[in-house]
Amino acid sequence: MGEIRLHGRGGQGTVIAAEMLANAFVLGGKYASVFPSFGVERRGSAVMAFARYGEQPIRERTRVYRPDILLMLDQSLTEIRANYDGFKSGGTIIANTKHKQAIEDLSLNQGMLAVVDGVGIALEETGTAITNTCMLGAFAKATGLVRLDDLKEALALYFQGDLLAKNIRSLERGYAEVEVSRYTPAKTAEREKGQSDLVDIVKPPEITTTFAAAWADVSQKLLNVRTGDWRYRRPELDKSPCRLCGWCSIYCPVGCMKLGDDGYYHPDLAYCKGCGVCANMCPAHAIKMTAEEVI
Repeated sequence: MGEIRLHGRGGQGTVIAAEMLANAFVLGGKYASVFPSFGVERRGSAVMAFARYGEQPIRERTRVYRPDILLMLDQSLTEIRANYDGFKSGGTIIANTKHKQAIEDLSLNQGMLAVVDGVGIALEETGTAITNTCMLGAFAKATGLVRLDDLKEALALYFQGDLLAKNIRSLERGYAEVEVSRYTPAKTAEREKGQSDLVDIVKPPEITTTFAAAWADVSQKLLNVRTGDWRYRRPELDKSPCRLCGWCSIYCPVGCMKLGDDGYYHPDLAYCKGCGVCANMCPAHAIKMTAEEVI
């Protein structure tokens, strides 16, 4: 039985990617299981999904702690070491990134690293930064575990018409453009001693801030998360059609649209996640979402 863990952010189709991948395994004659894990936030927050595949019925229902394969749909997550917890020595990493060296610098002892510019392909083929189908194409080419035709058939269960055609093109480009590098994993001390590949997977939480009683003054003990680091696109205002209605401020889910000295609302880019709600709700269509490089 093989185990896969997918990492992405809300709105990138991580869960659907896991479901389509599981369907492709089944269409190819294997058994598969899949389920997601959501965080406390909504769009833009970190999301995981777990998939297993094998030649026999799968009865394991726990999350994947020791993945053979990591599929990273969001570039901002690829450089966070915690996302590789439990990754098996000699395993496979498939990542949406243009910065392969950043992953290599983490010294993860991988056997294979496959990278592709998933956001760039998705924007060109579907007009959105939803990378799931592109990354599934990269998965098929890198691992050889599923056929491209089975993935196309799986996509047809979720899309139709022009949307299906766009996602199939994204899938095919992910398959064609992925860059695959192979490595010789170093032996760990545990392996040299003949010990088990398993490690402790239950770790105590890392305390990043102090806590006090509910009635205490905790104003200096709160941990602010700069959610702007999650963003891969930003809202840009065209002042000429803007009606100064403030709807963008009203509908912003994190309240980061602030009134500037010029009388217009602008996003606080330290916290703007690039979700696009402001652009979708603007009655004058004065806000456009512009892709930005994720470093």
